[in-house]
Amino acid sequence: MEFDPRLTNLGIGVKANPSATWSLTTAQYQDETQAGGNHHIYFTILDPTGQPLAGTVCVVDYAQDPSDPHQPFKALTDANGQVNYPMYANLDITLKNGPYYAYVEDPSKSDVISGMGLPEHRHVNYVLAFKASEPSPPATSALEQTAIANAQKYNWMTINTAGALYKFAMANELEYPQTDEFEFTYGGDTYVGQVYNLGIVYVKKDDWGNVKWVKKP
Repeated sequence: MEFDPRLTNLGIGVKANPSATWSLTTAQYQDETQAGGNHHIYFTILDPTGQPLAGTVCVVDYAQDPSDPHQPFKALTDANGQVNYPMYANLDITLKNGPYYAYVEDPSKSDVISGMGLPEHRHVNYVLAFKASEPSPPATSALEQTAIANAQKYNWMTINTAGALYKFAMANELEYPQTDEFEFTYGGDTYVGQVYNLGIVYVKKDDWGNVKWVKKP
């Protein structure tokens, strides 16, 4: 995580969630000079590949006052994966008591950054980036695990779908491979061959543009 050390000095911290769907990857601070008069919490939300993610719920909240109840701020990210929230509450730099905390979707699904506010009423920004974690692979059932274990007892045929033989066979409707690619020699030259449902495909090695085939006996 990229965490601006100035945030620590203001009492701002992160509650990491080990099973989070949304991980805080960047927390930057823009002081009064850098903020340009703005006083916002800026969100950028990214998918697992680092691309902006639109339509994601970002939340900013602060402690409830029973005499003045409120609803958390919730907003959806735009096409750039961004949304922002204007702050007005103070952060006492001695008490380090910034009231705002922020997360994505739900605290149970996200890292939570807390303690944000306006230091002695100065206009500053907090620039946050959250990234979605990779989805967990689906669990396999006992039957599926048994099928896998038994399949692994046999040699698996490797299909080189990017190879010249495969492309030629598909273009000529020779259906599907029945063997791995194999090498043989003829006239001092090395050839590569492969058996398909409707024929034997072969080519001189490194002469991939001249693939030929012959019917199976």
